[in-house]
Amino acid sequence: MKILFINHRDPRHPLAGGAEEYLFQIAKRLAKRGHEVTILAERPPGAPPQEDIDGVAVIRRGGFATLHIYAPLYVKRHGRHHDVVVDNVAHVFPFMSPLFARKTAAIIHHINGPVLLKTTPPPAALAGMAAEGITPRLYKTIITVSPSTRDMLMRLGARQVHIVPNAVDHKTYRPGPKSPTPLVIWINRFVPYKNPQDAVKIFAHVKKEVPETRFVMVGGGPLLEKTKKLAAKTAPFIEFTGRTPNHTKVKLLQQAWACLYTSDVEGFGLGILEAAACQTTCVAYDVPGVRDAVTHGKTGLLVPHRDTKTAATALAYILKNDQLRKSLAETARQHAKQFDWDKSTEKMEKILSSL
Repeated sequence: MKILFINHRDPRHPLAGGAEEYLFQIAKRLAKRGHEVTILAERPPGAPPQEDIDGVAVIRRGGFATLHIYAPLYVKRHGRHHDVVVDNVAHVFPFMSPLFARKTAAIIHHINGPVLLKTTPPPAALAGMAAEGITPRLYKTIITVSPSTRDMLMRLGARQVHIVPNAVDHKTYRPGPKSPTPLVIWINRFVPYKNPQDAVKIFAHVKKEVPETRFVMVGGGPLLEKTKKLAAKTAPFIEFTGRTPNHTKVKLLQQAWACLYTSDVEGFGLGILEAAACQTTCVAYDVPGVRDAVTHGKTGLLVPHRDTKTAATALAYILKNDQLRKSLAETARQHAKQFDWDKSTEKMEKILSSL
């Protein structure tokens, strides 16, 4: 097949995240299986207009907003040269490929809903919520990553929703030596719906209960400096690494005694799965997508959304209870084994070939 994926960011974009990881892990495996795979994405400053990355042709046009103009025009002009066009709707607004191509599908990771009011101005948030209500009916075939998102899409009128789950590269994410003293990590983007400031509040509480604990926050984003300022006042012991190379991230996941996840919503919670593969359990908010990645009491602990005191209590309890922590971590590792990029690629290939 000749497959065209449209996504805001390619894997080398400075803001590439979980959605890009998902798309590229599958795209490069499809290419290795003999398919001709292209990704159309926005072009950040300094990036070449076109390059080959692991057998995937990456074409860059426009910016975050203007890609929504370039993409339909590109599909209208070149869509006939592709057997299928897949819109990766990772940032609310669809690329409208069904209007210009015969065989299309959409990848939708999660439904933001009112969370958009935290991340964008009210007019844009309301437009985004309206778009999320329309998008499930625009595409005949939708692919998502979790049962939570599938159920939300079906309630919004989607006709056919397939689950192709997030996965882990088990050669990279695997157990390693644990830190001799308690280490808790928060790995995510510093954006409003990830609630990094909640992590600071939670860490401040835990430090009182388990004072020997080291806390590390990994990632970048618009709220990084604001979060650092809050930490300087209330939790100056927190370490901030900024964006790190993947090998550094993996080492931290291996060393950690636990990870913390404070998102309002996720498609699945890829970071939780990566931690689990490294035999590290998580404490997380009980929200859509995250509850698909954490089985409460078996692979980690779920706490009420934005309840920082309960999260701190749960995290401190895990750090103090060696038997429970090790049991949760081992069960999490076994659970993560069933999520494999090759298996997800096979599912994606089967869906796209049936269109």
